[in-house]
Amino acid sequence: MDPILPLSDMQQSMLVHEALGDRPMYAMPLCFRITGELDTGRLEQALHHVIRRHPVLCATYDDAHAVPLPSTAPLPALRTATDGSGGPGDAHMPAELAELWEVPFDLYEEPPVRAGVISRSATEHWFALAVHHVAGDSWSLSLMVREIGLAYAALARGGPAGPADEASGFFADAAAEQDRDHDRDNAWWRGRLAGVQPQPYPRRTPPCEDERGAFLALPLGLGAAETQGIRGLARSTRVSPAVVLFTAVSAAVAAGGPPYDTTVGMPAARRDTEELQAAMGPLLNTLPVRTTWTDPMSPAAVVLRHAEAIEESLAHKELPYSRILRAAGIQRLPGGDPLFLHLVNIDTEVPRLPLPGLRTSTVPIPPRWANFPALWEFGWGSVGNIHGTLRASADAFTEADAQHLRQGFQSTLRRLLDADRT
Repeated sequence: MDPILPLSDMQQSMLVHEALGDRPMYAMPLCFRITGELDTGRLEQALHHVIRRHPVLCATYDDAHAVPLPSTAPLPALRTATDGSGGPGDAHMPAELAELWEVPFDLYEEPPVRAGVISRSATEHWFALAVHHVAGDSWSLSLMVREIGLAYAALARGGPAGPADEASGFFADAAAEQDRDHDRDNAWWRGRLAGVQPQPYPRRTPPCEDERGAFLALPLGLGAAETQGIRGLARSTRVSPAVVLFTAVSAAVAAGGPPYDTTVGMPAARRDTEELQAAMGPLLNTLPVRTTWTDPMSPAAVVLRHAEAIEESLAHKELPYSRILRAAGIQRLPGGDPLFLHLVNIDTEVPRLPLPGLRTSTVPIPPRWANFPALWEFGWGSVGNIHGTLRASADAFTEADAQHLRQGFQSTLRRLLDADRT
């Protein structure tokens, strides 16, 4: 058996957080609707090939290590079933598939991957995956299903699934790299976060038991006009639309002022090489972005101030979030007030499953459990418009609080875009 492998700070934090929450907070779901004659045996072979290639998938986990599976160990079987309850063209995902991500992983005993197929007829199928976040991120999911599709195609041609060697960009190397000295980053974060205090939850009464840990999901009402305005402001300031959206959230939640001083979180990918882009694993960091500005400032100036703050934080993204807190002298205990309430995630990567001779479409599955107090999610719809959702934790916000946040974002974005047009 290969030696045990170190875990990154993020992986260790996820395992502790999930254990304290006693719910499957980090099970990442994927589901595809497949039309055509699917060979489930071939699909299972392709899945196993991909798991074997990525050590972070082919392992079990204890509190601080990944334990590689022996080469002779069986891999998770593709669960298959027939469900005739849906009629032709029924677009509803079979409820049984949700067990893949709603039953907690026992990572001491099972690898961090589950998969299943439910067939409604010879040509109507649902293929679902659950991958624990300890072994991947959104980029990883897209990489994984793309490799499954390539392996399936190779097997369909009568050849092997693909190269048997390990994928490049071994994740454990990136985890071990976190132990090197970060004196420059420590000093920068210490200065950047000087005076910042953890933010208390607005909610003062606990939610009902069946709401505990759940999201309040509110659509942000973005459409063609807003998308056009966001792109226009991005062009005029020479930043990405993501920066404009981040600015709108930051300005909407700014307390008091002027002057304004906000700390808002953002995920940062640590995939700066081709090798790391071919690696499975949670190659992410969570960065606090502190921005200060005063009135009067034009919308363009406020956007550029946020762009500068984001770039400065990204220049110091190698220091894990848990160590950023320590560098700033913030001792956060599980369940305590967080450094920031709001995290903005602009994720444009949509997983695609290419299977020869079959038509596949991704089935969106909204997250059920809250990992951050307020998660602002933005993406691109099928017609090119931006769509957004505020997912507010019921532990941190009441329904009225969440509605107030949504209205604040909408009015702030409107002011930014209207002022830019004049």
